[in-house]
Amino acid sequence: MKKRISPQWILLIPGLIVMLFFFIVPIGQLFVISFFKANSGAGMEPAFILENYIRFLSDTHYLKILWRTLWIGFLTSVLCLIMGYSVSYGIARAKPKYQNFLLLLVILPLLTSAVVRNFGWMVIMGKKGLINEVLVALQIVSEPIEILYTPLGVIIAMTHVLLPFMVLILYPVLAGMDLNIEHASENLGASPFKTFWLVTFPLSMPGIFAGTLLVFSIAISFYITPALIGGPKVPVMATEIYNQTINLLNWPYASAIAVILLIAVLLIISIYNKTVNKLSNQGGGL
Repeated sequence: MKKRISPQWILLIPGLIVMLFFFIVPIGQLFVISFFKANSGAGMEPAFILENYIRFLSDTHYLKILWRTLWIGFLTSVLCLIMGYSVSYGIARAKPKYQNFLLLLVILPLLTSAVVRNFGWMVIMGKKGLINEVLVALQIVSEPIEILYTPLGVIIAMTHVLLPFMVLILYPVLAGMDLNIEHASENLGASPFKTFWLVTFPLSMPGIFAGTLLVFSIAISFYITPALIGGPKVPVMATEIYNQTINLLNWPYASAIAVILLIAVLLIISIYNKTVNKLSNQGGGL
């Protein structure tokens, strides 16, 4: 008697095929190429050497690039969480007839090219841009400050680009909460702040964890914003991979950098998930 394939596996097959050919195979090729040897003719020779990894891990310049990439991603995630939570909470508690319109305003920036938005930030952050003009006019600074081509500028622009993703993840969680739980807390004498901190905030943890993880993962692999806003003064892993691949034609070393970034992301995600599971277990299922 032939075994029948379960329906869930039939539905998973198309997705698994896409993952295999467009993710697993390319990543596997990068991993193999990372052990190749680059030759003087802007090519590479099949080999199995650790020179590319040793070069990266022994050079403080590249380690600083890795560290800069991670903390820029971390700060971007924190800023997106702070602003995204307030926006999501406001939309979730707004009248139903206004919620769709407010969500449309959040989604609207995603309909504009990231390149266009970053060029807009380049104009705003320039020495003669809006930010410096306002600071000088208010006499907060005596002369224009450097915002463009700095980590601060990259974080500001990247927060603007990734903020909608955080809102779109947090909003369904906050909107799906049972408001009777908050009302019960208030009826028992809790202040609005205590109700938020002890009831609303813990119940929104799944959205917080998912949103910060998504924003962090995108931020550390983002190319357009660091390339335009940071430029050569703020190199990150994505721009360095581009430089090694396109400008220096050193594919083996670029592949090694990509693999190192992937491993770093997987380690952080693993630690993050373990921490989240531990906190969830300690919270007694809250």
